[in-house]
Amino acid sequence: MLEGIEGVSTFAQTIDETFIIVTVITLLLFVVTIGSMLYFVYKYNSKKVPKEDAKNIKHYTPIEIAWTVIPTILMMIVFYYGLESLKVQRTMPSDKTTQEINVLAQRWFWTFEYENGKKTNELTVPVNTNIKLTMTAPKEDVLHSFYVPAFRVKEDVLPAVETQTWFNATKIGVYDIQCAEYCGTRHSYMRSSVNVVSKEDYQNFLSPKEEVVEKTALELFNSYGCVGCHSLENMVLVGPSFKDIYNKEVTLLTNGEKRVIKRDELYLKNSILNPKQDVVEGFSPQLMPSFKNVINEKELETIINYFKGEKKESKKPKIDPVSLIQNNGCTGCHSIDGSKIVGPSFKNLYESKGKVLRDGNLIEVLKDKEYLKQSILNPKIDVVEGYPNIMPAFEGVLKEEEVEAISEYIKTLK
Repeated sequence: MLEGIEGVSTFAQTIDETFIIVTVITLLLFVVTIGSMLYFVYKYNSKKVPKEDAKNIKHYTPIEIAWTVIPTILMMIVFYYGLESLKVQRTMPSDKTTQEINVLAQRWFWTFEYENGKKTNELTVPVNTNIKLTMTAPKEDVLHSFYVPAFRVKEDVLPAVETQTWFNATKIGVYDIQCAEYCGTRHSYMRSSVNVVSKEDYQNFLSPKEEVVEKTALELFNSYGCVGCHSLENMVLVGPSFKDIYNKEVTLLTNGEKRVIKRDELYLKNSILNPKQDVVEGFSPQLMPSFKNVINEKELETIINYFKGEKKESKKPKIDPVSLIQNNGCTGCHSIDGSKIVGPSFKNLYESKGKVLRDGNLIEVLKDKEYLKQSILNPKIDVVEGYPNIMPAFEGVLKEEEVEAISEYIKTLK
């Protein structure tokens, strides 16, 4: 979370200097104003100065000039540095080396489209290169705000309106993207990251030399933000659950009229591409965006096959558990060094004993492999004593082999 605290864009230092100058001037004015007030309260206290000795000074030219000229000079300094930092942010680069990337903000995920048409839900950019972002949101969506603290970049994203921002990252690494505008019930889940890589790695990212591995349905649900509104278990979030929906009857509202149909393949495809045509009774017609021209035919087929029960997983490279716990926000609540954050530390967790709250009763358990798996998939069954019951379930979000990889990693943290 503290990656890039020193500022890792070309204009980060300029912005930081402006904040420092404004803070110093503000503190100076505060000290002078409050200090003078306290001094006069002390010096001219009624216990020290008789009433008859008090004088009403109506006019004193030197101090009147001072309190007019000095603040004016200080405010002009603030104005100058503020204008310079604003200019460097708002002057868009136009040279031939600038990489232009389109950004789509939707409730509640980000989509980044590159010059060759490739789309991802994490932003990848080359180091020491001007990056120009053209951003928008669907017409019926809400306000969002693209915010990268490490780059000192923040720009609002508006429905059906294009806004722009730019940056030039100076250090390779992974940096947080946050939505800085409250955008609804799942606002806190609208997070992503900027992966700053070498120019060679960026070219490999755009045009991978190796064979591209097709994404599974679960990976597509995560990439397109589906799990932000739809659960994969019997739980209603913002939208209907995905569990066992194929060929099940459902009541729809079509042009204001109710009708009952079966969720067949045609309906499922239409619900993804034209979600406002047939709206499940009891749910808002305005929330889900259309994925027409966003999702391709192969991805659509993979998702439909998942709904139909065909959940065959494609071969994947070795799973990196460290990336898994970072990308799924685990390290936001759990440390790996023994320190206490929101949740228990992963260090020395495996095979330890501790008390948990289960069905309202406090019991002692052994935190073995099965306990770890259950705590990841269904964390509300056993809540560790002294910690809040706020962890979301990862059942249907993480695959079995990913849960296994995380469990094995936790076992090594001694």
